[in-house]
Amino acid sequence: MRNIFCLSTLFIISTFSLHTSAQTPLKFRDTTINGSQTFAIVVGVSEYKYVRPLTYADKDAILFSDYLKSPGGGNVKDENIFTLLNDEASNSNFWTKGFQWLKAKQLQKGDKLFIYLAGHGDAIDEDQFFFLGYDCNPEGDKNNYLVSGTIQLFNLKKKIKNETAKGVEVFFIMDACRSNELPGGIAGQSFLNTAISEKKAGEIIMLATGAGQESLEDKSIGTGHGLFTYYLVDGLSGVADTDGAADYKVTFKEIQSYVDKNVPSVAEERFKRKQDPYFCCNENSDKVISNVDPVYLEKWLKTKKSQNSGGGNSFNGFFNSTTSHHFVDTILVETYNQFNRAIKNKNITGNKSAEEYFQQLAAKYPGNPYTLDAKSTLTVNYIDFAQAKVDRYLSCSETLTSKLKQENSEAAIRLEKAINYVREDDEDFANSLKGRLYLLKASGDNPSAAISFQNAYTALSIDPNGAYIQNKLALLHFDNNNKDSALFYANKAVNTAPNWKCALTTLALVQNAANKKPDNKNVKKNSPFRKVSFGATIGGGLNQSNPTYSGNANTGYIDVRSTTAPVFDLGVIAQINIGGNIFIRPSATVSFENTDINFIRRLQTGGQEITETIGLKGTNANIELPFIIQFSSKNIAPYIMLGPSFSYTVNQNATTADILPVKKSLLNGNGGFGVDIGLGKSGLSLSPEVKYTAGFSDIKDPNGTSSYAGALSSLKKNSFSFNLYLRKR
Repeated sequence: MRNIFCLSTLFIISTFSLHTSAQTPLKFRDTTINGSQTFAIVVGVSEYKYVRPLTYADKDAILFSDYLKSPGGGNVKDENIFTLLNDEASNSNFWTKGFQWLKAKQLQKGDKLFIYLAGHGDAIDEDQFFFLGYDCNPEGDKNNYLVSGTIQLFNLKKKIKNETAKGVEVFFIMDACRSNELPGGIAGQSFLNTAISEKKAGEIIMLATGAGQESLEDKSIGTGHGLFTYYLVDGLSGVADTDGAADYKVTFKEIQSYVDKNVPSVAEERFKRKQDPYFCCNENSDKVISNVDPVYLEKWLKTKKSQNSGGGNSFNGFFNSTTSHHFVDTILVETYNQFNRAIKNKNITGNKSAEEYFQQLAAKYPGNPYTLDAKSTLTVNYIDFAQAKVDRYLSCSETLTSKLKQENSEAAIRLEKAINYVREDDEDFANSLKGRLYLLKASGDNPSAAISFQNAYTALSIDPNGAYIQNKLALLHFDNNNKDSALFYANKAVNTAPNWKCALTTLALVQNAANKKPDNKNVKKNSPFRKVSFGATIGGGLNQSNPTYSGNANTGYIDVRSTTAPVFDLGVIAQINIGGNIFIRPSATVSFENTDINFIRRLQTGGQEITETIGLKGTNANIELPFIIQFSSKNIAPYIMLGPSFSYTVNQNATTADILPVKKSLLNGNGGFGVDIGLGKSGLSLSPEVKYTAGFSDIKDPNGTSSYAGALSSLKKNSFSFNLYLRKR
């Protein structure tokens, strides 16, 4: 009875554990295995979302993966092969999930890592070369690879170098360049293979073609495969073991010789084309690449004989995962399942969203495989959501409405979260997304144009040769009536990406607007170059005296010191255009001043200093004749001003006129800076200006006979003021 009870209990627990466990896409390295292990990242894309599809790239990836799992390939476990096919083979999945998976495997000295890529490859130049992910959207021009769904191979090389530096044996195998119809053309294929072969990172390189050639695929190869991959797997399975007596080992030299013998000859005989694979490097000649299993080899040869020509097929992508039949926290699994349901239902933010469930996982189960997988899944979702908005922009298919601006702002928020998550593990990939982030911010629902411009120029600093942001700046300037700048950036975008229809459309839009002649009514209201315009000014500031003590002790004063007092003015102005962005802005103003002077004396018996303040209050009439130099002809135009002015004292306070008279007239110099701001369709211009005025001559009247006058040898004044000018444009 007791045994029956125990068995029943065990059955119930086992059943419960099966039902409560879930797939764990991320599995850490199996530390129970001593010695080196083999791992692989395998990517194959036949179905593309935006570019010309291929036929057999996905089947080639499956063929290579199956070889690795075979006895000939080392019986590599499913959990040690990360596979992305077709719609799962996105840039975001490759970097986020792929390298999270690789990090979990904790590669060490003596391990082997195969990186196999089959699909489209292209390049801008030898420093910018790419494998095209499923969602890559270049919109006809290679420059758009900078912000579309490409896998930047330069960054992949850096990853490879990190592994080879640890003593990991890395094999980089790429069967790309299957079409020269991509935006990079034949030159792009040449750049791609040259860059991969010359920028070595300590890995063993096997490429389907030499520089500038096309990698062939056809239904007559096996059951439908790429020529290179088929003969590579054929040779590694044991057929290439032909150098001397069969020793059941395939060396680098043997596989290179076998592929070099078969691929070019079949390409020439069957397709009348040239294809010369590339292997690197000769120092690896004696390195054993594959250990031949005789039983598997015999099975492979029989399969080859029975193969019939057939069409290609396209698999839906999947991630390698294993089902865990061990006891796990049921709350963990349930939260993880709720997270995945939210992802499936596209409930990403808000109440009971994927974000909320991930935060629960991160708080309760940090570092757990379920939590890490949820993190990478959420990150991929953020990136893909943002990439869709970037693709929409690249297609130039919709007017940027308020709703679309809000979507761009939301995409930017999500992408910024993704970048923060990614940066924890992969600084390079995080940085590669920043251009897209600031493009979306510049295209978002911003409270002011200044914020849009700030984000756009930040993106330009990240990708100074990016047509995507040059075009965005052209549109922003156009929307803000800055036609010269709009034309400048539109031309740059077209020169950078001459095959991008969106850039050509923007240039045509800007050119049409620039060539359109405005009617006389608009010229009268809006032209910044009106020959003569009139207006008014008001201002205020601080007036400072600059007295010099005469040294005359008989006056009873031992010193004279400066102080400040307010000054206010108002008047009328005119602005006269004398050519280009140069103007004269004469003005006639009345100012109300109070120049304070401190006279210092000390009693004969000593003691503290005594200060007497004399306020020279008065009313002045001023004539100014400054030159204005604008730095722009746009709606908002900064300027500097410089010129003379003449001041006449109309009235001085009677009390101070008796004890300290001043000269009636004074010559001044003025300098300052301001901004002319056009006020929309009102036909008016408002100009805030900061000005410094300095007197050229002494204002003390030499006829003064009081002790105050005797204590002064000279009296000059200067002032800082802030003025506002309002005038017709």
